[in-house]
Amino acid sequence: MGGYLARAESSKGIHDPLFARALVLDDGAERVAIVTADLAAIDTSLAHSVGRRIESETGIPASHTLIALSHTHSGPLVAPRRLGTPDLSYLESLQNHLAAAARAALESPRPVRIATGSGKVYLGINRRERTPENRIVIGRNPKGYCSPFARILAIADEHAGPIAVLFTYGAHPVILGPDNLEISGDYAGHAERVIEENYGDTAVALFALGLAGDVNANFEHRTFDEVEIFGTALGRAVLEKMKEIDYTTDATLRVRTCHVDLPLQSTPSVDEAERILFRERQRLSGILGHGEDRTEINQRRLMVEWASHLVELASLPDPPTTATLELQGIRIGETAIVAFSAEVFAEYEKILKEMSPFPHTIAISNANGNIGYLPVAAAFDEGGYEVDMAPRLFGALPFRPDVETHVRQGIARLLADLAAEEAPPLP
Repeated sequence: MGGYLARAESSKGIHDPLFARALVLDDGAERVAIVTADLAAIDTSLAHSVGRRIESETGIPASHTLIALSHTHSGPLVAPRRLGTPDLSYLESLQNHLAAAARAALESPRPVRIATGSGKVYLGINRRERTPENRIVIGRNPKGYCSPFARILAIADEHAGPIAVLFTYGAHPVILGPDNLEISGDYAGHAERVIEENYGDTAVALFALGLAGDVNANFEHRTFDEVEIFGTALGRAVLEKMKEIDYTTDATLRVRTCHVDLPLQSTPSVDEAERILFRERQRLSGILGHGEDRTEINQRRLMVEWASHLVELASLPDPPTTATLELQGIRIGETAIVAFSAEVFAEYEKILKEMSPFPHTIAISNANGNIGYLPVAAAFDEGGYEVDMAPRLFGALPFRPDVETHVRQGIARLLADLAAEEAPPLP
């Protein structure tokens, strides 16, 4: 299973099934495939591979496919993130299922109406808690920002009811913790079921994670009962909003992709990197044979692997100085979807809203891959897991504090291109 460094055992069974779902839109000139999956994370290379497979099987350009995830932390390991090695046969099966979902959606086209809205529901809490010792830890920060809105894109038959509901919410699906060893879609998967059952399974509900890099579901007991409570609340909030949103048949499509080079902190010298590796190896050997638990061993081995990678980077003549963020924009009439290939801090939703010229803007994270946590500038002085520790899961080097400036510039370019009357593709 993926999702937790602290999870020391493999899955023991399936509590509720995971699904891939797809929505294909066609305005006569452009076609778009939005594919969602109840998974924690996928690599950019795998997302692009799925896009190419969908293109070869349907003709929809790979750049017009959005792969979005629920980010459930109770699913199978797909992107290793130094948590282990994914099962290769599962990865092949997964790609087949994702492509098959898009293919099936394309095989049953019909004229539709489209509507957008936001339903309010309080399920998340900012998790960057400051301790009395002035450290930032994963906990509860009621004063920190988290969005209370479920964003909704509803697709209805031209002469009947809804046939698809794409919805987002910005809170990590972590109600089920590392002790859970049963596969589950967490609250997001249950919300999908609530919506689909409401429509007698004639509509498909597609959940995509909003901007939740520093927001968790505000759990108390970490039980399957709590999963149902949260999922039911989210599903009902979406359904209530669906009763009052206005549909239109005027929805021209436009798709653009923008790649943003995000600056990384400097690579240490070879000598310094080797000192770090020696220190981490000592820490690992120091706990072996002393009644340690598997979780602690996993953590120490991860740090050794990270330090080894750091030595490799330091030995390169030209070590990397940037990581590439993929921003994908999909315009559907007067609605813009902006998808980030990262775990994006919630405050970026406020930034996006301030910058967007569209009446409705839907932000999606963990889309088309995941390069790691994307903090706002203020988080770097505070430190904490997302800034200090998590980069060692995703790569070797953390971002520089000016990363927010580069993200803002990329968002501005993408939105301007989506909004322009006639716009050439972004370079």
